[in-house]
Amino acid sequence: MIDLTTCGFYTSDEVKLTYYETPCPAKPKGIVLIVHGMAEHASRYHEFMDFLYNNNYLAVAHDQRGHGLTGKRTGELGFFASDNGWERVVSDVRELSLSFKEAYPHLPLFIIGHSMGSVVTRHAVIAYPQLYQGAVIIGTTIGINKLMRKTARLIAEREIKKHGEKTPSHLLSTLSFGSYNKKFKTNRTSYDWLSLSKTNVDQYITDPLCGFTCSAGFYRDLFYGLDFTTKAANIKKIPRDFPLLFLSGRDDPVGGMGKEVNHYVTQLKKTGHRSSELILYPLMRHEILFEDNHELVFQDILRFLNTRSIS
Repeated sequence: MIDLTTCGFYTSDEVKLTYYETPCPAKPKGIVLIVHGMAEHASRYHEFMDFLYNNNYLAVAHDQRGHGLTGKRTGELGFFASDNGWERVVSDVRELSLSFKEAYPHLPLFIIGHSMGSVVTRHAVIAYPQLYQGAVIIGTTIGINKLMRKTARLIAEREIKKHGEKTPSHLLSTLSFGSYNKKFKTNRTSYDWLSLSKTNVDQYITDPLCGFTCSAGFYRDLFYGLDFTTKAANIKKIPRDFPLLFLSGRDDPVGGMGKEVNHYVTQLKKTGHRSSELILYPLMRHEILFEDNHELVFQDILRFLNTRSIS
């Protein structure tokens, strides 16, 4: 695989983000910014970035606040920020995007978000659609429904008052993910819901920068982001012709086995959005980019990019 360059980027509030990038291909078609999910990190996407590079895309992925080397450096894995944490992670995506737009003004920029990163990406598309030529939304969720999101935020606020915003919340972790593995009994591990690929699940479990318990402050921010991105008034802000590709495993409990993803795409269509596509993959769970048959997903993403990039 192509070697990735490890870089640092200072945000407007002087937090140093670690990010990784491929070389710029000789004949680049565009730039792809990858936004990773919760309790994981950007360097896991090395194989996908290598695929993008070999198909003439410059690929970039950053460790979000509280994650990967960014979170390890601050000593705050699983925590965004004390003030407007969700807005900060969305702003980080915007600032990093602008830096690459400035460096490569002639290249179209695409954004791809997985799981929590898919919600960040949805927010970025609502707030800054002019930055991107299109977006791929992978393994997304709406947080079940409005009542559940509101209840979860109230629990997070109570946890913060009792234990502080930076303390890992095992209660919220159990409430958020505790039921996922039950759908796949009998279980080999507590992370079987992530993937059918035993290799991927085992690598996740042994990775010291994966699977940590996030803080009550993190959950407060996440539930805010879920609420923001599912409001009809905000969804309407996405331009009707903005290209969106939704991808999810048909057996992904995070997206309600496809139901939540379908619901979000239906909301888009109700607002007159004409450029959204949904693909549900049978025999795939949450981490479709890491399943043993991930090449199917890679090719669908490449098709989406190629129809909107520099030929």
